[in-house]
Amino acid sequence: MRRTVRLAILALAMGLASACSHLPELPQIPSVGSPRGPEATPGLAPRERVRLAVDLLDQGDEGRAEVELRAVLEEQPTNGAAQRLLQQITEDPHTLLTGTPRAYTVRQGDSMSALADRYLGDALMFYALARYNDLEAPNQLSAGQRLMIPMRPGVTIASASAPAGSTPPGPGSAPLGLRGGDPERANQLRLQGLQQLNTGNVDSAISLLRQAQALDAGNPAIQRDLDRALRLQAALGSGRG
Repeated sequence: MRRTVRLAILALAMGLASACSHLPELPQIPSVGSPRGPEATPGLAPRERVRLAVDLLDQGDEGRAEVELRAVLEEQPTNGAAQRLLQQITEDPHTLLTGTPRAYTVRQGDSMSALADRYLGDALMFYALARYNDLEAPNQLSAGQRLMIPMRPGVTIASASAPAGSTPPGPGSAPLGLRGGDPERANQLRLQGLQQLNTGNVDSAISLLRQAQALDAGNPAIQRDLDRALRLQAALGSGRG
């Protein structure tokens, strides 16, 4: 009798094991502590968030930049800078940049935002221009690198060959009397420009940084700060719309 009971239990167990092997696999339920995607930085005003997004895009951190930009648009749906920056992430750059493409060899001191400002007429299009050239980040430029730039109407081949750092002078460009070599004075002007940038006086910062650049041409730190200020100026100008 006991033997019969044991055999019945064994047969039942084998039958259950066989049935379980044919059951479909259930999807795994993520645990409570599983990692999520990037989240917007808490406590930032829309203007500060746009600035952060610009810096993130320059580094190629597209995911975090998109989160910050969408947070801006949730609070300010008509923020022009956030709309244009997000557009450069989500849309085909060949649709956004429709000018005639011309070959350009990167020179020492060039940056994507300066090239966008010079040849597209809009420093804020720096990320679209980087994507147009299949770069992971706009800050990956190096001398000798070859780019294709879809130039806006009115830009000639001669102007496309202008030396690096020769962006057309605009408001706040360095007076002729300041041109020359004075790295010490240039560094003082750069620090003043950064102070103005940190307090939100972007136009004043650009003026000071252009003066610094005229006194120490080719200084990569000055060029980098000026590029950032130009991007912010374009972003904040769009944000007013």
